Parts: sequence; structure tokens; C-alpha cells
Amino acid sequence: MRLLFCSIIMLLWIPLASSQLPAACGGGSAPAIACNQACINCNFNGYTGNTTGFPSGVAPEFCGTIENAQWLGFIAGEAQATFIITPFNCTNNNGVQVALYNDCTKAPLACDKGMKNGGGIPVAIDVPLAPGGNYFLLIDGYAGDFCDFTVTVSPATAVYQAPLGDIQPITGPTKGCAGAQFEYSVPPVLGASAYLWSGPPGAMFDSVPSPAVLIGADKRKVQVTLGNQSGDICVQAANTCSKTAPCASSIYVEILDDSHRPVLASDTLQHLNCLNPAVALALKVIQPGNFLYHWVSDSAGHIVKNENTPYPAVNRPGIYTVTVTNPENGCASTQSIRVTQPDQTSQVNLAIQPVTCYGYDDGRVRVQQVQGGKAPFFFKLDSLNPVPFPVFENLKPGDHSLSITGSNGCTWDTTFYITQPDTFILDLGPDISISPGESLVLWKLENLNDPERVKTIQVYPAWLQAGICDTCSWRALQSIWYQLTVLDSNGCRAIDD
Repeated sequence: MRLLFCSIIMLLWIPLASSQLPAACGGGSAPAIACNQACINCNFNGYTGNTTGFPSGVAPEFCGTIENAQWLGFIAGEAQATFIITPFNCTNNNGVQVALYNDCTKAPLACDKGMKNGGGIPVAIDVPLAPGGNYFLLIDGYAGDFCDFTVTVSPATAVYQAPLGDIQPITGPTKGCAGAQFEYSVPPVLGASAYLWSGPPGAMFDSVPSPAVLIGADKRKVQVTLGNQSGDICVQAANTCSKTAPCASSIYVEILDDSHRPVLASDTLQHLNCLNPAVALALKVIQPGNFLYHWVSDSAGHIVKNENTPYPAVNRPGIYTVTVTNPENGCASTQSIRVTQPDQTSQVNLAIQPVTCYGYDDGRVRVQQVQGGKAPFFFKLDSLNPVPFPVFENLKPGDHSLSITGSNGCTWDTTFYITQPDTFILDLGPDISISPGESLVLWKLENLNDPERVKTIQVYPAWLQAGICDTCSWRALQSIWYQLTVLDSNGCRAIDD
């Protein structure tokens, strides 16, 4: 095997916590047996080799069958190239096959699987390239044939190291809170296939700690999470073969204190309700501003809609956490709200006043206290319409139903009973006639059905009052009509049966 190219050794940086560009090849480097083991030739053309001695290997989505593949890495110097592999001295006269990859884990950019009896017939691919990018050329013997071959590239500069362009100023915010996330970027740098970003302690670049080697021409744009120290964010443009000066471009970022974070106000305990399957959580930001809202729930909760507003709709108990961000400075605050089942009424204390006298309709009930539920409440007695006051009067004796509904739509039902005293009966017997001078007992307790209820006995005419007792008698001297009124402690009048 002969190597007809000049290889350049370049050690760009020590290994870092992030991904790293493939190493540049040293002088006399041999082809690799696997794509991810290939070094990068900074100037590559006119290669002559042989397919003997290489294993079958792995080549994702190759257009043929791999038998004895070898891999050659190079850096692109032009935007387009044609690769011609010419086989000769083939053992089985089948020739070679070729493919070009820019990612060892994905399909090739181009592929020519050759043909049977293709010994001496060149295979070729024409592909677009990104100057500064790394590429991996696969060469394999068709059906495992052992061949010598030469590689010709047109134009030759397509596989020579391209000059690395200058890096321009970084654009992005200059103030933010610790933990804020912003995009920082530089214009595309010709020939760059990676960017080395660094910043003050704690800074993260696309979630990679500083300093971060981010591979890809698109990494000129990066999402930066600020640490808690002010300082410069720096960037270098690089490829496997060269890089710009350290901190070739920088921007100073001031870290703001926590007084710049949004101030949130909310009840940390909120409830579902009985009116709707979903309820809106309530969150308030004290200061005005055009804030961004992002809600997440734990595994038990479920956000139905409006997760990017102050009032997300939720329909399950759980823990809901919001992050409120001021997009101008990236300052953010978080708040968690625990949502439980609807706040139901658990107990009600009633003050019940019975009917005063038998047959009256003057019962009364007052709701003294409602435990649980959500005020204000509406109260519904029997078939009446709900009302906002908790007192009902002029009630008939007997069973009554009461429903109490809170502002969350949850209803608590109960029944109560209005009692009334038994009938109070006065029985004076039939009218009687006596002759003048005869005695008459005007009153006896046994004239009542419930003598113990007697509170007051009134007689008319009043001068007969002295004769109203069980042991008293009255001597008639003249004809007279008299009236007895018996009252109990409630003022209920005994009924003459």
C-alpha cells in the first residue's frame, strides 16, 4: 500500500465534556477498519491502496454488500467533488465499490456498488460538500474481491483544507438572570464545522457545560443557560484542521439579581368544582409585563388547555407548576399549586324552632354554620327556589328537606323535622243549672287532657278568679255565664272540646 498525500497533525484541544471532532491524521496514517475510527486528512488526493486484509465491517444503508471495507477521512475544501476509484490487479476481476458518508450512523451521501466482472472499470460518485466539514470515504472489494486501486478527486482542492474565515461579533442579550436561556449566535464562518463556546462558571451551551465543543455548522447558533456570575461569552470557529484564536468573538453578559424576577401570587391549594369537568387555576403576576407562561403537571394531574396562560384548565387532582418568564431579561419564577377534589360541605349546624302551638305554622330553621364547601352559599327549602339567606320561617310541622349549594356547584342535602306540641284540650262538661244558694265547683285540673302544661288560668268575669282552684266552690246567688281560658308556657290556649 502506498500513500501519495501529505498528512498534517493538528491537536486542536484536549478532550472535553462534550462531543469532539475526529482527530487529524498523522504522517503515514493507514485507512481505518470502521468509520468512527477514521482520522481526518487535511490534504487528501491521489491515494493508492488495496482491499486485501480488511474485515467486512458495518456501513449503514450501503447500496451493496460489505466484504472488506476500509475508511478514509478527509476535510472538504470545496462545495462539490467527484471521486473516481479505479481498480486494477483484481484477483476475481470484480473490481471495487464506493460510498461517501458525513455521518457514520446514517445513510451515505452517494454510493456506487460497482458490478460483477468490473475489474479495471472505475466507480465514481459526485457529491456536494460543505467546506470545513468532515467526510468518510468507504472503499470495498465487490463480492470481496482483492484489488489495487487509485483514488482521484476533481477538483483536487475539494479535499484540501479550506482557509477558515474570520468570526464576527456575537449577538444576543447582555443582561439576564441566573438560569435564563437565550440564543447567542455569530454569522456563518467559512470552513467551520464546529464551534467552541465558553462562558463564566455555571454557563451551559445547548445543555453542555462550558467549555463546549459543538459539532456542526449550525452550532454558530447556541442556546445558552446563564450561570450565576457575570462575564464574557466567547466563541471560536473550528474544524479538524484549524481554529480561530481563543475567544475570537465575545459578548459581556451581566447577571441580574433576583429582584428582577416576576413576583407571583396564588392560592397554593385550589380545588376542582362540581359545575364543570375542568376548572381554571388562578395565578397573578404582581408587576405588569408581557410574560411567558409554561405549566406542567405531575403524573396524577392533567392540563386540558391554556397551558401557556395564567389560567390553565385542569380536570384532575395533582400538583401543577408554572414557570413565568420575562422574555426581555430571561428572569423567571416558579409556583406550584396543589389541586384537590371539589371542596364539599361536610357538616351543617341547624337551629330548629318547633311550632309553638298545635296546628300553628310558625316553625323556624336557621343554618348557623356550614363546614366545608365554598361560600357564598344558596339555600333551598323543600320545593322553594334557592335563596342566599339561611333563615326560613312560618314552617309547618313535619319533615322538611334542605339543600345547600356552594359557589363551586357542590350541593349538600339533609332533612329535618319541625315538631309541634300535642293538642291542649279543656273539657268543662255539659252546661248545668243550679238553684240559688247551691254550690258549684268552677274548675278542676282533670278538666284538661294534660294538666302539667297549665301555666295560666284566666276567668271571666274577673271576680270569679278566687273560685278557680280544685278545692274551691262557688255559691250561686244569681244566674251567671262565665268563661275560662287556660294557657300553657308557650301561650297556647287549651281548646274546649
